[in-house]
Amino acid sequence: MKTPARLLALLPLLSLTAGCEVLSEYLPTVSFERLDVQSVDWEGAQADFVFKVNNPNPVEVKLARFDYALSFAEVEWLVGDDADGLVLGANGGSELALPVGIEFETLYELVQATRGIDTIPFELEGSFGFDSPAGLIDLPYAADGGFPALRTPKFTFSKVRVDELNWTDATIGVDLNVDNEHASNLIFQNFDYRVKIAGEDVGSGFLADLGTVSGADTGVLTIPLTIDFLSSGTAVYEALTSDSVSLGLSAGTEVDTPFGVVPLEIDESGRVNVDL
Repeated sequence: MKTPARLLALLPLLSLTAGCEVLSEYLPTVSFERLDVQSVDWEGAQADFVFKVNNPNPVEVKLARFDYALSFAEVEWLVGDDADGLVLGANGGSELALPVGIEFETLYELVQATRGIDTIPFELEGSFGFDSPAGLIDLPYAADGGFPALRTPKFTFSKVRVDELNWTDATIGVDLNVDNEHASNLIFQNFDYRVKIAGEDVGSGFLADLGTVSGADTGVLTIPLTIDFLSSGTAVYEALTSDSVSLGLSAGTEVDTPFGVVPLEIDESGRVNVDL
């Protein structure tokens, strides 16, 4: 075949003529394709930085070296050198994934996740080294983009509103302040909860749609509850007719985030004002 013979004849000249346009059509090319987020929760994220490496030649080319430096908001996070035996097939493209696991608590100790954004900027640079008859061919790369910056919404009790009250039962609303640091809205669904007042279990419930908290805002979400004093006792009645109550909430919910639906467990307790 004429093309391989041409290629092999030209490769020894790479060290002297690497900048010549006549050789560019024979050199492999590297481009950053995408960030594939494999999983994300409130603790951290697993993601692949995916590169596309194209080999225009009719012969295989072996990857000899792959070095990388990953930074978040210009703070260095990860540096490495890994040649995983990737061989570029003839006349085609191959994908190379750099898997990275991020623990959010550790990341946020180094880089501030600014309120009102969903991602933290990343910068990734390095080079690919390929074996050739002429020696090592080095192809530098540089990429940037946004990495998921998931932050747990902050819950605090606002108040307990007593909407209806008599000697046998009460209808109340537990108002929760929910602080959302993201730019995007957070939607709380499938909210499965249990409430205690004055140390007594006063009831539970399930809400398919608890509500939405706007981005970069603190919203109020309300948990409705009907209390039977015959079951819960007079201590709960007395608590609801006082200025404040001891309140406990345990719940599980699914939060629709900018990065998909993420389960969240809630366990809050404290003294709360009563709006009677």
